[in-house]
Amino acid sequence: MKRITNLNDVSFPVNLKPVFIQNNEFSKLKGFKVVIGEPDKKEKIFSVVSDKYSLVTNTEAYELGKSIFREYFGSSNSNNLSLFNVTFPTTKSFCNIDIVNRDYAFNIWGLETYFPFMRITNSYNRTKSLRFEIGFIRKWCDNGVIFEKETIHFNFTHFKRSVDKILTDIKKSDKQEKLITLEKQFTDIMNKLKDTKIEKDQYVPLTAKILSLNFDINSEDIKKRNIEINRKNEFVKHCESLRTDYSHLMSDNAYSAFNVATDFINNRDFIKSYRYNDYQIKAGKWLKEFASRKNKETLEEYLKDYAYLMNNN
Repeated sequence: MKRITNLNDVSFPVNLKPVFIQNNEFSKLKGFKVVIGEPDKKEKIFSVVSDKYSLVTNTEAYELGKSIFREYFGSSNSNNLSLFNVTFPTTKSFCNIDIVNRDYAFNIWGLETYFPFMRITNSYNRTKSLRFEIGFIRKWCDNGVIFEKETIHFNFTHFKRSVDKILTDIKKSDKQEKLITLEKQFTDIMNKLKDTKIEKDQYVPLTAKILSLNFDINSEDIKKRNIEINRKNEFVKHCESLRTDYSHLMSDNAYSAFNVATDFINNRDFIKSYRYNDYQIKAGKWLKEFASRKNKETLEEYLKDYAYLMNNN
């Protein structure tokens, strides 16, 4: 996946305008406004909202995110922050903006370097609230994960409060302690993944489980069954290619499989841009779930619902 490292594509003009209805003549509809933007220099209606709605542009969200990032990572120098990636659907009705400070890094096993990053999500069509989430990304590639969403998660509902109050709330929190705890949890889980050996034929089903992917290859609908079989085969082929790379680099363990899954998320032919964030959240939730897995449970038992993917059956 080619990263987008500037805001140009999502920094178009957007405004709140009155809503008019037509009876015998046009009249203003009280209590409502319309969110109108100009993506690609063409006027587009994103949503109809209450007149109490507070519009936050993508540029404003980005600047607010940088301020929150500095609060968490103790950086007063904005030059340390960089725009790592921007993702959005073709409608540009919402976007995810990732920022990173490469001066803040931590090592796992003294070999693997990770950077924490912040993902800013904003929308103009009311499908997503403005939110700021902490994730981790591997230095040597674009493999990223939203980790422990419920631990550090700021959520702004456009109707409830002003943006100014967000920073006030954050400054009162025990952010540094949370960040240290988050890093330790992440490192402990990575160690457990590395210590969990897996067989080569378990990479594909484990990747599918991490991303909660299933393929209805036994559907009674012939057309759907053929689509699902082709989709499964495409998934297996790409996973096997990634497995070869990561198995060589990291040996056959659950950490390698995790990297296969997070790398697969970057495949835009399979994972659409509007689902990119969802799948990285799935990977983060899986980490916590896998770490709490019963030790007596074998991987075969753990992967029983995905056994049909073993050996590309």
